[in-house]
This record gives sequence, structure tokens and C-alpha cells, in this order.
Amino acid sequence: MFLIDSSAWIEYLRPNGSKKVKERVREVLQREEACTCGIVVVEVLRGTKTEKDWNTLWGSLTALPQMPLDDTVIERASKWGFLLDRKGKTASTTDLLIASAAHKKAKLLHLDHDFKMIAAAVGLDEEQL
Repeated sequence: MFLIDSSAWIEYLRPNGSKKVKERVREVLQREEACTCGIVVVEVLRGTKTEKDWNTLWGSLTALPQMPLDDTVIERASKWGFLLDRKGKTASTTDLLIASAAHKKAKLLHLDHDFKMIAAAVGLDEEQL
């Protein structure tokens, strides 16, 4: 299973987006190995241009299996943020939550350097495109 981060979705959806990203995301989708979480859905949908685009993407993204943002995910993200801050490394709250949702459930597919830093500290399974 692959949790596709908004950074990868946005590049995938761009008309002139990276061919490499488009091919990798398409491959994951075709193998039915894609999943998402609520924060990724919000990040992608807020950038849509029209209500029609919003509705189309809402249907597509919410049809994917959803990684929950439950108390365990929130506690883990909080702990990771605390530990990283003590090491002088800063990751956004949203990235911590997304990484925590994927932890031991899905490989995180992304274009975001923060996930590499988080992975180095906590052993997150990730693939940077």
C-alpha cells in the first residue's frame, strides 16, 4: 500500500507535471495500491480551480482506502515532532500527521524533503519521487 502525499498528487495532476511522477502514481493506482488520509484530501482539494474539479477529485480521492487520523496517529505525530524539535529539526504539523498515518501501514510516496528528514529520525517507509 502507498499513501500518496499531496505533493505527489499535485505534480501528478499538473498538465505539464513530471513524467516520472505521473508514471509512478499511475502505476500505484493501476495496481490498486493507493490510499490517502484526510489531510492529504484537504491539501489537494483546496488547490482546485473550479467546483467541478473539486467534485471530481473529491469523488476520486475519497474512493481510495483512507488511513485514519485517530488518537494513535496524533500521539505518534506529537511525539515525533517533540523528538525532532529537540534535535533542532522542524517538520510541519501536517507532514508529521501524514507520516504518522502511513507509519507501518503504507509506504509514503512524496516530493517533500520533510518526509526524508522524518524518515531518517523514525524509520518511516517512504519513496521520494
